Amino acid sequence: MKTILITGATGFVGYHIIERAIEKGYNLIASVRNSSDITHLKKYNIPTVVLSLSDPTKLKSELLNLRNTYGCVDFIVHNAGITQSLNNDDYYRVNYTLTKNLIDSLIKIEMVPQKFILTSSIAALGPGNQLSLLPIKEDAKPHPVTHYGKSKLMAEEYLRTQNTLPWIILRPTIVYGPREKNFFKMIKAIDNGLEVYVGSKKQMLSFIYVSDLVNSMLEICDNKVKNESFNLCDGKSYSIKIVNRAIKKVLSKQTISLVLPVFFVRIIAYIVGLISSFSRKAPILNLDKVNEIVQLNWLCDNSKIINETGFIPTHDFDLGIIKTINWYKTNGWLS
Repeated sequence: MKTILITGATGFVGYHIIERAIEKGYNLIASVRNSSDITHLKKYNIPTVVLSLSDPTKLKSELLNLRNTYGCVDFIVHNAGITQSLNNDDYYRVNYTLTKNLIDSLIKIEMVPQKFILTSSIAALGPGNQLSLLPIKEDAKPHPVTHYGKSKLMAEEYLRTQNTLPWIILRPTIVYGPREKNFFKMIKAIDNGLEVYVGSKKQMLSFIYVSDLVNSMLEICDNKVKNESFNLCDGKSYSIKIVNRAIKKVLSKQTISLVLPVFFVRIIAYIVGLISSFSRKAPILNLDKVNEIVQLNWLCDNSKIINETGFIPTHDFDLGIIKTINWYKTNGWLS
C-alpha cells in the first residue's frame, strides 16, 4: 500500500485529499501545525505529525523520525500555503521559503519520494491577454500580478531546479466546493440579494471543483509522468455574469446588481487593510487582491493534463455549484 504525506492537511483542499485518498486505499500521514484544529480529521484515524518547516535543523530531525515511525513515504503532496496575509512578506516566507526548506531537507536526509506534488496556482502565471481572451497555457511567460502569485512562482522555479527530486506542479484556477470559505462569501452575498461586480461585468473565469482537483493529484501519484507543470480547470469558460446567474438559479434568488468602480474598491481595500492591522486578522480583500480581481482574463487551458495523463474533470460549474450549495445548506452555512 502506497503512503502519502500531505502538508496543509487541515485546510479546505487538504481535507478533501484525505477523504478521497482513504477511499482509494492509500496510507496517509497528515502534517499539521501545533495550532491546527484537527477535530474533523479524527474520524479518519490517520497519524498526524508536526513538521517545523521554518526550522530546517528541526525539520530534518522530524522527517527522520517520521520515516523511522511510519516507514518510507511514496508521495508528498505539498498543499500547505497561505492565500491571505496582513504582511506581503509572509507570502514569500510561507509559500516560497517553507517550501524550499522542505525540499532541501528531503534531499539532505535522502528521503526523496517517488513524486513531490506542489499545489501552486494559476496566479503564478498571471492573467491571460485581456484583448484576445485566449486561455492561459503552461508555456505562457509568467507575469503574476499579486504577491501571492509571485511567491507561488518562486516556489515553482526552485522546485524545477531539483535534479534528484521527481516533481509535479499543479496550477488550479478558482477552486470551490464543500467547506470552501472565500468563494462562499460571494455565494452568501447573492443569497442576501446582492450581486457585486468590480469595474465591469466582462471578466472571464475558469473553475475546478475540489473533488476534480483532488482526483487529479491522486491520479498523478500513480501516473508515470514527472517533472511537468499542469494547469487545472474544468475545461469550460465562464463569464462572471454566467457564474452569478448559475448561483442565483440554485439559490432561487433575485438580486440587485452593482458595478463598483475600481478606484472605490481600492479605497475599501485600503480601509479594510488598516482595520485588519489592528485586529491582526488577515482580510479576504486587500490592495494586492484587487490587482487580481480587476483582471478580465483568468481563463485556463487544461489540454496538457488531459493529453499527458488522461485526467478528465467530471464537474462543470453548473453541477459543482449545485453540490456546493447543497452542502452549505445541509451544514448550516446557508439557510
